[in-house]
Amino acid sequence: MKITSPLLFLSLLSALIPTISMGQKDSVRIKDLLDKAYGFEVSKPKKALQIYQEVLKLSLTDKYDIGAFKALQYSGLVHNDIGNFDSAMYYYRKSVPYAKRSGYRRGEAQTFINIGNTYQFKGDYELAVSNYLSGLKIFEVLKDSAALSQSYQNFSAIYSTIKNPALEVFYLKKAIQYSSPAQTAQIAELYGDVGLTLLRQNKPDEALINFNKTAKSAEKSTDKHLQFITKRNLGDYYSYIKQFNKAIDYYETANRLGEPTIIEKNDLMYILSGLYLEMKNYPKALDYTQQTITLARQIKAREIRQIKAREILFKAYKRLAEIYDSTNQPAKAFKFLALSDNLKDSVMDENYLKQISLIQTQYETEKKDKSIAEQQSQIKKTEVALLKKENQTTISLVVILLLVMLSSGIWLFFRQRQRRKNKEILTLKQQQEIAQLEALIDGEEKERRRIAQELHDGINGDLAAIKYRLSSLEDAGLVMDDQENLKKAIEMIDSSCAQIRSISHNLMPSSIVDFGLVETVREYCARINQSQDLSLDFQYFGNPAVLPKKAETVIYRIIQELINNITKHANASSAMVQLNFHENELFITVEDNGKGFDASIAQKGMGLKNIRSRVEFLDAHLDITSTESGTFFNITIDLKTLKDD
Repeated sequence: MKITSPLLFLSLLSALIPTISMGQKDSVRIKDLLDKAYGFEVSKPKKALQIYQEVLKLSLTDKYDIGAFKALQYSGLVHNDIGNFDSAMYYYRKSVPYAKRSGYRRGEAQTFINIGNTYQFKGDYELAVSNYLSGLKIFEVLKDSAALSQSYQNFSAIYSTIKNPALEVFYLKKAIQYSSPAQTAQIAELYGDVGLTLLRQNKPDEALINFNKTAKSAEKSTDKHLQFITKRNLGDYYSYIKQFNKAIDYYETANRLGEPTIIEKNDLMYILSGLYLEMKNYPKALDYTQQTITLARQIKAREIRQIKAREILFKAYKRLAEIYDSTNQPAKAFKFLALSDNLKDSVMDENYLKQISLIQTQYETEKKDKSIAEQQSQIKKTEVALLKKENQTTISLVVILLLVMLSSGIWLFFRQRQRRKNKEILTLKQQQEIAQLEALIDGEEKERRRIAQELHDGINGDLAAIKYRLSSLEDAGLVMDDQENLKKAIEMIDSSCAQIRSISHNLMPSSIVDFGLVETVREYCARINQSQDLSLDFQYFGNPAVLPKKAETVIYRIIQELINNITKHANASSAMVQLNFHENELFITVEDNGKGFDASIAQKGMGLKNIRSRVEFLDAHLDITSTESGTFFNITIDLKTLKDD
């Protein structure tokens, strides 16, 4: 039997941020842009992120801290929703100084809560709790009851996940304590969550008291979701006390009258299938299991919900195998058992496997202790005449145990040694690959310099000499037509010289040595703007760090290759290059509004392979998002890992 768990309460920052003051420059435009971006967050998250960047730029120009805080905070929420947790963390943390500067303590506190939520999604509960506590302290100073209630719900969700029902109930009751009396629906749902937790603690009578409190509030409410929760909770109660027909009535009423989320409806279908299976009503069990699978396949919104969907599918396939096995259909039972096994690896993550291993170890230990106790009891009851034989048996067992321990020790020793060797081989192989990659990049740069030198000193010099010879003919008394042709020839030579200088500069930009990465990229973007039908915007934030020249050259080549791909393949009208220096990291963003591409096919292209090889050389991380409305490249470089020249 399954008991429904309370859902994680994800904080929405927008409910806590005050209205923008209209007294500052461009504040009305900023408000309009924020409203516009909010409308795109679900349907077009990339578009929303672009608008938030525009808000950030306007706010920084006007030194409008609240606007900058909102732009960064909302960008973090969007990244969190689409599963980009590291990016979400980056924007959350970047927003904090603006909240502090503007004296906006609620925003500062809520940022800690949002960071805690993201850590909870990642499964790092220790850091989640640490950030929740930081936010909670500020809310306590502000005496913000609504925010305190919300924070305590977050705590209860963590203790639900790590299976600590006592603390889960404690924080749910704290959340009720700080809820406003006007929040009748929220309080009712919290009582329901308390009841569910007590049910998991095998306290059905106490659980029913809390379920009845929820039902009493629901009688006065028109909230259909609350109606659903009320009936579902009572279904859980009657299912627990084995009154299955009554439980089914409540579950089906909940599904018919309420408005469950797709996840809640999916759970409900699975519960009903289990009840009907237990009652041996196989047609009904089959019908509800198939509904469970249909709903699970419709869940495609977020990474978090997709993980939940895979978990439901795993259990539903296993349920189908049970049904078909019970109805003497072994072929179908085997088919769905195989499907459930295929999903097992994606559902049972490492932490879950460790938990199972721990439980198994505890079980085996208890069983062994029990066995030893029984043996000792039997030995005490044995007659004196068998003592010698028992001693011999004990000695034999000790010898066998010692042999087993010795064999295990030898096996573990050789296994550890083999692991060390494999690790050393892997490290050596990686070092060789890095050395080969470095040699390849060095060779390429040397060849570029050689070709650039040849173009500049050789061909460009020859063209200059030809131009000089032709120019000397202008005063030779040529007829008008000849003079016109001579003038055109000189202009063509000037154009060729300019092109050769441009090619030479692209092959070996001397400005990297003289002016550094930022100015070289800025100059390159300016040249693209002048020579291509592409509007290319360059931005940088933070204080540029001093990087090794080899690393700067590799970064420049990556940006050059990305822009080259945009001009050749993307059919884009505008693009942006952004360098963001933050503490010991450099974030490079290149995006366009082109037609996008199929990443699985593009992996085989030389351009993307060159980019990936240079990213690997820098020991950096590359993230690519491509849709029909454009492509987004994000490269994260840890500056501490870059090697000196």
